[in-house]
Amino acid sequence: MSREARWRDAVGAMSEQPLDVQQLPGAPLYLLSAYGGTANCQTLVLVEASPGKAARSVPLPVALRDMELCVTQSARLAQVLGQPAFVVGGAPSMDSPDLRYRIATWTGRGWGGRCSLEIKRETAMTAGQRFCRPGSPVCDQAASSAQRLAKAYEASRARRQPLDAVALNEGRRPDAAATAALGRLATGASGDSMLNPIFALFGADERRLDAMLTQFSNADPRAVPLWVQGRWWLAFVGRSGVGWREGDAVLVSLYAPPGREGDAVASYQFIVRPTGLASVVATDE
Repeated sequence: MSREARWRDAVGAMSEQPLDVQQLPGAPLYLLSAYGGTANCQTLVLVEASPGKAARSVPLPVALRDMELCVTQSARLAQVLGQPAFVVGGAPSMDSPDLRYRIATWTGRGWGGRCSLEIKRETAMTAGQRFCRPGSPVCDQAASSAQRLAKAYEASRARRQPLDAVALNEGRRPDAAATAALGRLATGASGDSMLNPIFALFGADERRLDAMLTQFSNADPRAVPLWVQGRWWLAFVGRSGVGWREGDAVLVSLYAPPGREGDAVASYQFIVRPTGLASVVATDE
């Protein structure tokens, strides 16, 4: 079945690209899927195939509304509480701890109950690795401020609001040097860009490090002034990752103004992972 031209055409599979084939337990139903692109997007067709009968495509048992089957979401055939089922969903985004699914169960004669399931999970942020310029005393001094910035960054993204740098610095406003550095980054002057800030590693062996946790993604990096031990620094903050793919860490790199590569003094990694259930809501559809 995976080599038949009509099913390959139905999912837009490239020449010689293998199809993923799953069978619904106890039923003549098969989910044929192709995956492609940098987002690993799934294209699928549900096929009914019984001995002695021509195989035919059949409608999916649940709507795929508001769902892009890419990156964190996919469809599959599975068993739910011992019942064969069609399940579609996953995390709504790469940085979300929550999970959303739509489920249709198989009765043996056809699709039965349909429901949606929303799982919200609590998370915690813990300090991970730290990288410091040799001999720089600010690395220890700035650790708590860096974690406070990382938490503020996560909260601002959840609220879809900008970081409040004044509140972060307890009412202080940056001096001229820090303000000028921020302005240069905002305008892209002299070739500077916020798209890919550098998470300084100060000579650490990158081969031993997880790139998804030790470099900035370009999803939403930000630059803010940070007051530490009586002076202003330029801090870069953002989710870790590769390109647009986001990892499980918030990264903070501290620079002396004007914030060029050689001005880095410290880098901090804070891991964000689920710690338990906040709520589970099931709804009939």
